[in-house]
Amino acid sequence: MIRQTVFSLCLLALTGSLCAQEGGQTPMPAVGTTQLLYEAGQLFGEMQELAVELEIARQPPPQDQLLVLVSLLPDERFELEAVQVKINGDFAAFHEYSAAEIEALAQGGAHRLLLKRLPAGRHELVARWIGKAHKAKQEEMVREVRWAFRSGETRRVVELELSQGEEQTFPHFFLREWN
Repeated sequence: MIRQTVFSLCLLALTGSLCAQEGGQTPMPAVGTTQLLYEAGQLFGEMQELAVELEIARQPPPQDQLLVLVSLLPDERFELEAVQVKINGDFAAFHEYSAAEIEALAQGGAHRLLLKRLPAGRHELVARWIGKAHKAKQEEMVREVRWAFRSGETRRVVELELSQGEEQTFPHFFLREWN
């Protein structure tokens, strides 16, 4: 929209200039027309640059982008059903996994659970794994991990990993930040 308006103004100025020169006694040489078109093109380019700078100035202040991935290693002691994420106590993401998704994760895949922009400052992420523990007394089991962080102007990548716990009753549930 801004480009069209600026281009229209440039063409209007060019046309007005040509009409003013044609109305006079001396006809305009072809070299003068080329020079005028060149100057109009430069003016149009400068106006485009100003429009881009104006659009950049209108953007909100920089925010931190948070990417949360889920991965797991197959573990017969825990059957993952869902993962939930809250940021600063507010619900941010929830995903219930199908058998095919669990199989893909078990083969080394990662699921993009959340991609969110955060304002600068302190935040707390709470991740919950929901599933069934075969050796536990209760059929359904919930494990939770909390992570406090400060956001700035960079992108943070966090992996929520469920892995095999060696010589433990339950697998490891942990959060790893990638730099």
